[in-house]
Amino acid sequence: MSQSHIILVRHGEASAGWATHPDPGLSKKGQLQAKITGDDLIDKISCYQLCSSPKKRALETMEIINHENRYPVEINSHFIEIPSDNIDKNKKNDWLGYIFTCPIGELPSAVKEWRDNLVRWLQNAEGNYIITTHFMVINALVSYIFDNDVISYFQPNYASRTEIFIKNEELVQLILGDDKKTVINL
Repeated sequence: MSQSHIILVRHGEASAGWATHPDPGLSKKGQLQAKITGDDLIDKISCYQLCSSPKKRALETMEIINHENRYPVEINSHFIEIPSDNIDKNKKNDWLGYIFTCPIGELPSAVKEWRDNLVRWLQNAEGNYIITTHFMVINALVSYIFDNDVISYFQPNYASRTEIFIKNEELVQLILGDDKKTVINL
């Protein structure tokens, strides 16, 4: 019997907007959000594999959660933000709005490939993970779990935790990382 518990932590609030800075770190508020989440995870952190997106705000969130890097962290590009490097910064917000509602079959090829890589990672994940990542990564995975026709599903807060429980390759529970901590038993 195999069991996995995957905790996806959205990074804390960034010091600059997504469309205005290619790789901002955390704001002071984001640092506090990460500390609160880290304090909540203190009992689990030593028993989980730690992974982070390579983006600065996710790495800084993991540093704070990991209490000064006590445990090794894998920097994993699977969990990087949605690919948008070729999008004009003045059009990024409009582009993201389109991506948020675009049917999965009509997504740009780079976004489809990014999503497919995330899904493959989830399908093959074994063990327990705490992963610091991004809004769209979390949405892409939850959308896949619910066989949603679009990549978006919900609005995870900064430094919130979305938890996926898998037993014998079957999803058994999902806790969405928003203000309400929605629990879905499957």
